[in-house]
Amino acid sequence: MNTRTQRSIRLPLLAGLAMAFAVVTFVAFRGWMSNGADIFLALAQSGLAWCF
Repeated sequence: MNTRTQRSIRLPLLAGLAMAFAVVTFVAFRGWMSNGADIFLALAQSGLAWCF
């Protein structure tokens, strides 16, 4: 019996995209934790703090 199996690139591609999304989210969270007060004060001074 001869069966052909095809390698799917879908799972590694999805895993790579999920990892990239996790890294970007982590970097954004880390930046917010270290500069959040400064960002909020800058938004408050320009009047945009009430939009968030």
